[in-house]
Amino acid sequence: MPRVIYGVLLCGMTFALLALLTVAKEQVAAKPDSAEVLGHIARAKQIGGTFWSREEHFLCEAPRATPTSDPRPARLFDNLYAIPGQYSSQNGVVYVITTSAGIMLIDSGWRKDVESVVVGGLNTLGLDPAKIKLIIVAHGHPDHYGGSEYLQERYGSRVVLSSADWDFMSNLPATAPGRNLGGAAPELSKPPIRDLVAREGHPIVLGDERVTPVLIPGHTPGSLGLIFPVKDRGKTHVVGIVGGGFIAQGPPSQVQQFIDSLVHFEKWTKKMNVDVELQNHPVMDGFGEKLVTLRERKPGEPNPFVVGKDNYTKFLEVMTECARATLARRSE
Repeated sequence: MPRVIYGVLLCGMTFALLALLTVAKEQVAAKPDSAEVLGHIARAKQIGGTFWSREEHFLCEAPRATPTSDPRPARLFDNLYAIPGQYSSQNGVVYVITTSAGIMLIDSGWRKDVESVVVGGLNTLGLDPAKIKLIIVAHGHPDHYGGSEYLQERYGSRVVLSSADWDFMSNLPATAPGRNLGGAAPELSKPPIRDLVAREGHPIVLGDERVTPVLIPGHTPGSLGLIFPVKDRGKTHVVGIVGGGFIAQGPPSQVQQFIDSLVHFEKWTKKMNVDVELQNHPVMDGFGEKLVTLRERKPGEPNPFVVGKDNYTKFLEVMTECARATLARRSE
């Protein structure tokens, strides 16, 4: 299977696809894991402890996603909102950053969901879709860029990707397999018109808000890690998003690139004091449960999405160790 098609399939993962991946892994891995693989898994368990045990189990052992239990649009921080909606059937989230000069989106979901989910979600949150000024696409797969062309045309929104993923999108197939299993019509994946280019370490600025992109190739050639400040009841925290997938995929060289990117992103997150963990596919970090906790939060209680700097580092290191376990399996 060509690497581009494989990447689209994996990025647009459904629960059924994740189950198929697990079955395939069990069928291929007829022999027990080697001592090297088991060593990486043990290291991931040690790093993650009970805090990231779900992440370790998912990434190292059994990639089975669970649905987001509370898929309604929600305000996570003073200036940050999440829109799961129908997009959460793929365990994906569109994030909304409000600024003094309008709205920034992180990703735009599938094209078929943009009006009902993204625009509808903004309306539910009391935000005006016409104020979408920038869309940061974390990587060039259609479940992330799909709605961008519509928002460009309707609202004049600008779209930001890395240069490598602007090129990558232009080489994707005309339709996106993986969105519709079971014989349904495939998702149209017309990319947005080429616009702004993200450069590592150069903040993407709108009004009083800044998002710092970090290049993390591996899932796609130009995947981005994103770092930006948020306010929680007036107190500043810093979000980190691994925007380039989370399961190591492809041949050993691609898995190694993914590992190198995680190590690179970890350096940036430490330097910028990241203490909030979010994912655009939050299938293994308790996102749904955190939403429920957040809605029931009382004055003085902590924000469940603030995990602390040490725990954020552990989150990345668990992902890295599980990717190393994948590489060891592929190399046997």
